[in-house]
Amino acid sequence: MQKGTQAKILESAENLFWHQGHKATSLDAIARQAGQSKGAVFHYFRNKNDVTMLVLKKYAEEELYAPLDRAFDGPRNVKEALLGWIEGIYKSYSDQRYQGGCLLGNMALDRADRDEDLRAEILKVFLEWENKLTGYLKEHAKDGQMMVEPRQFARILISNLEGIYMMAKVHKDSNRAGREFMTLAQLIEIMIRD
Repeated sequence: MQKGTQAKILESAENLFWHQGHKATSLDAIARQAGQSKGAVFHYFRNKNDVTMLVLKKYAEEELYAPLDRAFDGPRNVKEALLGWIEGIYKSYSDQRYQGGCLLGNMALDRADRDEDLRAEILKVFLEWENKLTGYLKEHAKDGQMMVEPRQFARILISNLEGIYMMAKVHKDSNRAGREFMTLAQLIEIMIRD
C-alpha cells in the first residue's frame, strides 16, 4: 500500500525531529527526506509549527497511548498490565539501540522554554498520557492494592520513563538502560500489592 504525500511528510518530520531535534530540522530537510518538493509541504501545512503539532499527535497516538492501551487490554491485573507495558517499552527502545529517546521528552527539553504554543501542545500530550494511565490505574486497582494514589503513581512512572530515556540517550549503555528499566519494574512490584 502506497503512503500518501501528507503521511510521508509527517513520517519524515517525525524521524528528523526525533533524531536531530526540532530546531535543527528545516522544512527543506523534511521535504527532501519525504521525497517531496517544499511546495508539497506547503500544500498540506502552513508552516513548521503545523507539521510539528501533527507529528506530536501522531507520535502520542502510536508511541504513547497505543502501547498503554494494548497493555491494559484484557482481564490482566494492574501489576501485570504495568509490567507488560514497561517490558514493551524496553523492547522497543532496545530494538532501536537506545537511539532517539522519547520524541515528546526531547521536544519538551528542546522547545518548551522557546515556543509557548509548542510548550502548550507538549503539556497537553503529557497530560493526556497521564490521564490515560491514571484512568487505567483507577479502573484496575482494587482498594488498598496500590501504595500510592493512582494519579501520583502515573506521574512517577512517566517521569521515571522520561529520565530513563534521557540517561540511555546520554550513556549509550544497554546494560545500564536494562538495569534502569528493571528497577522501574521493581518499583511497580513494590508499589502494587498482589
